[in-house]
Amino acid sequence: MGKIIAFGWYGGKYSHLDWLLPLLPNATHYCEPFGGSAAVLINREPSPIETYNDAHGEVVNFFRVLREQKDALVEAIGLTPFSRAEFEAAIKEPTEGLTELERARRFYILARQVRTGLAQKASSGRWAHCLLTSRAGMAGAVSRWLGAVEDLPLIAQRLLRVQIENEPAIEVIKRYDSEETLFYCDPPYPHGSRGDSNAYANEMTDEQHRELAEVLRNVKGKVALSSYHCKLMDELYGDWQRVESKEKIIHSVKTTRKEVLWINYKLKEKLNANQTPTIARSSINKHPRFSLRASIEEH
Repeated sequence: MGKIIAFGWYGGKYSHLDWLLPLLPNATHYCEPFGGSAAVLINREPSPIETYNDAHGEVVNFFRVLREQKDALVEAIGLTPFSRAEFEAAIKEPTEGLTELERARRFYILARQVRTGLAQKASSGRWAHCLLTSRAGMAGAVSRWLGAVEDLPLIAQRLLRVQIENEPAIEVIKRYDSEETLFYCDPPYPHGSRGDSNAYANEMTDEQHRELAEVLRNVKGKVALSSYHCKLMDELYGDWQRVESKEKIIHSVKTTRKEVLWINYKLKEKLNANQTPTIARSSINKHPRFSLRASIEEH
């Protein structure tokens, strides 16, 4: 039983799913205002109502096209070679006037052919070619590209039941707030807590984090919010329960860090005294047809 991901995403939680998923309770409505690569939603047991949102128009377009034009998009991507020329064209050529299908294909090229495998880091000269690394009888980068395409129909099937928005996160939170809603929020982390302060297409200032906190602290629903432990987060959510992961090496700052989840609800699982402050491991419902595809995700 493996996990699945569409593409790598700076700050994505694919590598933290085993720790994170047990901390997110069942809910009638599950909502991700900062959806990104949708790694959490895709690998979570479905809720009766689900909403994905992101302010990045191209990633939202990709998921919408994958859901609504699955066969055409999978065929178009499958016929796309692992090519420097394709990668450079996707970066440099304007998207105005292109069909939604072609925009989605180009976004996927950027996301899956970029070195480090992080969609937001795609820029000229960062094509992920191989010199001596091989896999399955071909260049490792080509093998990963072909393998990723194979998983797209599974992701499309998972997205069939999901409402997809492309709005500011606060508007989505207000729109879908109810006593039966669980918001999982994974906003850009405060600049003072991470090494790269210009990694997201839509960064957030400290003042914008305060505006978000003002909204989240007044919702009727449950909230789980990811970040690193820092002074600003203590100021905004210091009275919420804080659950920390085990330390993990973060390559961008060349040190170990702990992921932190602030929650405004009580956990059913008890904290493991031998691993404080990490949560005790529990079994995770996984989709039986999902297969593991490695991806690099970091803050």
